[in-house]
Parts: sequence; structure tokens; C-alpha cells
Amino acid sequence: RYNLQGHVENLPEMIQGRSHHGCGSFHSGNTMVLVVAGGRYGSNTLSSTEQLTIGAAAWTTVKPLPRTLWYPASVTMNNRIYLLGGLDGGNAARAEILEFAGVDWKEVGQLQKARWAHAATVINTDNLGVCN
Repeated sequence: RYNLQGHVENLPEMIQGRSHHGCGSFHSGNTMVLVVAGGRYGSNTLSSTEQLTIGAAAWTTVKPLPRTLWYPASVTMNNRIYLLGGLDGGNAARAEILEFAGVDWKEVGQLQKARWAHAATVINTDNLGVCN
């Protein structure tokens, strides 16, 4: 784990190795929780989700994504993690926006165009009704 000053600590090994996954963080009370979801392990596309409460000794498995997904964009906004687009297990581009608020994933919207291997960022939403 890193912050603006550099290396903070090594984290425990995840339960399932993965690449091309979505990730983010949220706070549960005063504690930060890291989340990784989907991705690939070798040629297998994953739907699993793991979370690590900072200070805990191990990752835990929580409710999976509604489908296998890799190459989504991910952002954290308003203490929720969002996965946008990606590829499903059949390599079809997806347009769903999935939200994780600490319990399970739910679809909360659609991109105008299915995308994968793209990037996303959070902008100031105080004056934008479309992001609320």
C-alpha cells in the first residue's frame, strides 16, 4: 500500500491472484476497506470479489459480481465503488455500471457505449445532477 509519501506497508496475499480487475476503497466507520473484483487468472475470467480491512491479516471473499468481468474501469465516489463496462467471460464488451456499497453489487446505470480497457475519473459532482 502506498500514499503520497511512498510505501506504507505490504498487504497480505489475495485469496485469488488476478489481473485486469476493478478495484477501489470505501470507509466502514473510521476504517478503510480495499476491494478487488473480477479480472482474469490465466485464461479464466472471474466474478469473485475480495475485500481487505486495513490492519486485518487476510482478505475475505464477499458477494461476487453478477457475472464474470475483466477490464472494467473503476472509481470510488461517495463511499461507493463503481465498475464501468469491461468484458464478460465471452469477451463481449459490457455497458453496465455496477455499484458496491459494502454488501453486494447492483447495476445502477448504463454507459452510452459498451467499453473495455478504458479509464474513468471522478469529477466534482457538487454542480452536476447527472452524477448524483
